[in-house]
Amino acid sequence: MFTITIETQFKASHGVALPNGSREPQHEHFWAVSVEVSTDKLDKRGMAIDFSHLKSRLTGITSQLGGALLNDVDYFRENGPTAENVAAYVYNKLEPNLPTGVRLEGITVSEQIGCSARYSQDTRPKT
Repeated sequence: MFTITIETQFKASHGVALPNGSREPQHEHFWAVSVEVSTDKLDKRGMAIDFSHLKSRLTGITSQLGGALLNDVDYFRENGPTAENVAAYVYNKLEPNLPTGVRLEGITVSEQIGCSARYSQDTRPKT
């Protein structure tokens, strides 16, 4: 199996709901997004997927979040603007647009160094 990883960043603000029901003050992060895809076969050029095509697809998604207050984006109004939900949002936008034979293994989102969340879908058969 071959695995490819790309990363990008975007700047956006959020304010997460706290356990007591209040909301933390709005603040900004340079969000780092890492995408990991895999495939069993390389194409005739010897590539799993072209880095630039994958990066273009990813930045097409993250550019819509750049400069935004995530709390005002419809998806995050319903799900909360957490790193976990940013990872799920990117995953669900990117996965249907990958070439046949390329699997999205996961999305990792960091809102600051040392603090990250990863989202992947469990594709193991249920027993």
